Amino acid sequence: MANYPPRKLILRKLGTGPVPTGSLHKNVKMTQRVFESHLGQLKDAGLVEVGKESVSITEKGMEILSYVEKLDQENIDWT
Repeated sequence: MANYPPRKLILRKLGTGPVPTGSLHKNVKMTQRVFESHLGQLKDAGLVEVGKESVSITEKGMEILSYVEKLDQENIDWT
């Protein structure tokens, strides 16, 4: 995910709980098309759940985010 900072940003925004979809889009400051593409990739990977009005991170997504943040903190180049 190091090569996908927008996806990591989306997961970080969801780390504290579900977020209304429109609010999430505004907070990550991407075009609608780019946002939907990244959100779709995260959904397909099972890292987020997209509801009618909100988006939430899954348990798998939290595990991945925790692991990636640990690697970032330790400055490990894992790409």
